[in-house]
Amino acid sequence: MQLQEKNNKGFTILEVVVVLLIVGILSALAYPGISSWAKDREVSSAAIKIKNLFTNINAQVQRGLYGFVQVYVFSGDTVTVVSKGMFSSTLGAKISSDDDFDSTSISKRCRIDEDAWDEDGQIDINKPEVGMLNFEDEIALSFIGEATVCFSKDGRWYSADGLFINNNDPLSAMYICEKSAGSCTDNVGNVPAHVENLYAVSWTRFGNITLERYNPKTDAWIIQ
Repeated sequence: MQLQEKNNKGFTILEVVVVLLIVGILSALAYPGISSWAKDREVSSAAIKIKNLFTNINAQVQRGLYGFVQVYVFSGDTVTVVSKGMFSSTLGAKISSDDDFDSTSISKRCRIDEDAWDEDGQIDINKPEVGMLNFEDEIALSFIGEATVCFSKDGRWYSADGLFINNNDPLSAMYICEKSAGSCTDNVGNVPAHVENLYAVSWTRFGNITLERYNPKTDAWIIQ
């Protein structure tokens, strides 16, 4: 019996070109969506880390480890966020010896250049109660410069300094967006039309911390 030879044909050059062309078109159509998703994941991850740093340092106040705490933020070519803690004994001595601390000026209680912190996330890198975050290329904030906000257990010493103050009142949120956006919002929360992937970490004087995401379609903030 004579076996028939199988008629095995490979792909022609034309078929290969057509397949590659189709793959290229599909990839081009999918890329904007994938790129936007990746950027949102990057900004979301940074926002969650910042929110957790705020939450953690305030938890140390509530459990009595610190009497007074600060979150320091620097925003420029990079973004740095640092938490710091002051023991109750240090706070008591500070109140007794520093007239500025008990003044009506909230910025004097939460000075950017304050050096009386017992534990500082930038120095005490092995202490989980305080921490430091550095973001090289991931995010931008709603300001360029330095800002601090301070908390105490009962809210009495709630205060701020630098760009977290507006008309001698502490701001209650910081805005986080992708680096390419430049500035996320102005300091009162107005969102420029070009800004996407926008998050806000907000707080109260009693240290309640919330993370929200802005939905441009509904012009609403959604709690995460």
